[in-house]
Amino acid sequence: MFEHKMKLFIILFLVSVKVVIVMGHQLGSEGEQAFFSTLKQLSKDRQAALGAKHGPLGKNKPALEDDVAQLSLTKRAITSIKPKKIRLNLADNLPKENGTGRVEIYHDNQWGTVCDKSWDLNDAFVVCNELGLVKAIHETKNAKYGQGVGPIWLSNVDCKGGESSLVNCPHRGWGNVGSCTHGDDAGAKCLQTGIPRLIEVGCYKDSQSNRALRTLFAYLRSEVDWYNLRSMVTKCAERAWKRGFRYFGIQFYGECWGDVEAEARYAMHGEVDRKHSEQNCIEGTGMHWANFVYKFAPWRDLGCWRDVISDRALPQLLVNLRSQIDWFNIGKTIDKCYQAAKKAGKMYFAVQFYGECWVADDDSTYMKHGPSAACWSGVGKGFANYVYKVEW
Repeated sequence: MFEHKMKLFIILFLVSVKVVIVMGHQLGSEGEQAFFSTLKQLSKDRQAALGAKHGPLGKNKPALEDDVAQLSLTKRAITSIKPKKIRLNLADNLPKENGTGRVEIYHDNQWGTVCDKSWDLNDAFVVCNELGLVKAIHETKNAKYGQGVGPIWLSNVDCKGGESSLVNCPHRGWGNVGSCTHGDDAGAKCLQTGIPRLIEVGCYKDSQSNRALRTLFAYLRSEVDWYNLRSMVTKCAERAWKRGFRYFGIQFYGECWGDVEAEARYAMHGEVDRKHSEQNCIEGTGMHWANFVYKFAPWRDLGCWRDVISDRALPQLLVNLRSQIDWFNIGKTIDKCYQAAKKAGKMYFAVQFYGECWVADDDSTYMKHGPSAACWSGVGKGFANYVYKVEW
């Protein structure tokens, strides 16, 4: 009796294994077919686009809501910027790079330079911060970015790193620069403020008669790099951020769509059927009538700053996430810290020791000990805070 039951059990087990294997092969086969079908459609669209001027749909260009508005928006942005008392300048024979150059200060109705005596990274950091850039990459001396003209206004500048302006740092006095010449002009290279971190939301269907995202803010089909489709993500993201969209979608490989109500609308037609060869997504872009949707991280990057155990730069340890770190996706730790800070009503948060979440109500103290280089992938190491501001 026992042997009979044992034989029956073995037979049933072998049958079930065979069923699982067969089903696995079928699922794998379907997945492979869908994948190769998508690649085949991409190849077809690529060939059509490279042979045409306007992209895979020829001349059927949708109405661009923003053709005139973008120009006026740019003009408004330029004219609304308040004149600064500090700038970075470059010699005419050097390539132009935003965030890089010789430091110049406007004083007594005249632009002048800064002598490099005592010039260090803390001084450069204050310059970058005053210009609205993220942080200093390095300071420069000996007129690395070309010699200036006119007066040399400051020398022996001694910033701590947290000052709001270079002129607030200790120095010898206006025009009191000793033997300095323009061969001693100081400079700085700053990390520019970029768009926030992008978070992939997914691939969703769209409808021509009822758009999920209703604003076509950039039509870039003629700029698609068919051998590097993901380059379109950056192009759409930059334009979406300037327009103030928190979400955006990429469709037909090079159309950038957004909506002020995107969070409630992007999934209204459901996720795509991955078996569909045309209404699908590939390499971070939507294909035919499909949006690959992104959202901007709801925080702003403020850079890496020192901390001191006896005088904390951010006063409150809100939550310790060190036991929950995903070392293959450290961004999860940043997001968890953000969620905790937002729930607690805190405007500023920082990650230290890879997983400690520190918070503050305002920006008055996080720079108090000066900048640090002890950060990695958006988190601080030992006694260094990578600081963020909650945007929404």
